[in-house]
Amino acid sequence: MCTHDPVTGIATETSERGIAPISKVVHFGLQVLAVIDKEFRSEFRQRVGLGVLLLSITVVVAVLAFALQSVPLSAELFAALLWTVFFFSLSPALGRSFVMEEERGTRLLLFSLTHPSAIYWGKLSANFIVGSASNAVALLVLVGLLQVPPVANPIGLLLLLFLAAAGFAAALTLLSALIAGAQHRGTLVFILSLPVIVPLVFLGVRATIVLLQQPGWEQLIPLFHLLLAYSGILAILGFWLFEWVWRE
Repeated sequence: MCTHDPVTGIATETSERGIAPISKVVHFGLQVLAVIDKEFRSEFRQRVGLGVLLLSITVVVAVLAFALQSVPLSAELFAALLWTVFFFSLSPALGRSFVMEEERGTRLLLFSLTHPSAIYWGKLSANFIVGSASNAVALLVLVGLLQVPPVANPIGLLLLLFLAAAGFAAALTLLSALIAGAQHRGTLVFILSLPVIVPLVFLGVRATIVLLQQPGWEQLIPLFHLLLAYSGILAILGFWLFEWVWRE
């Protein structure tokens, strides 16, 4: 007998013991991978989001480098500048996830071919990958152009970049779905993202300062736990709300 799973939308054969969970998970994972592949194929074909991302990083860092020039940065100032670059570079790029579907007229086609859960996790995963790469590029550019304080814990800094990418991806993926059908989408991304991203930036700045001033893990681990928990909460809330938002 064939049954339809309400979460993944996958039809699977059932036996006397119920649904075969392994095939269901594998099929759902393949749907998520297909969405990720579509995201990167579309992006490399048109290069709009990639151009916006690189332009945002270049402009923000160039302005900071011109203003500060040879001024040595304290831990507090570097943390503030780093997360400012993260925000202004990732918001326009990651905020276009579902806006692009509206602009290309592929929203209904994507919805008819893939279950909303797979669409959400695929978009979120693609945004996380893009955000991680963007954060790494932004950090390298900052280090190359500014006199940044020494980093005694590079592994902690790498983890911080991934946590920042996860938080921004979780917040902006759902916000992109919310504003996809609005007229003034570009402005709404920044307005709606502020109350959601401010706690993330606050925790990130604090973690960056602790990372630079106290390279040990004792005070850093609790802040990393808070960043991970906040990103997880945003991702789960987005998952719960996404299907309703996407259908509406």
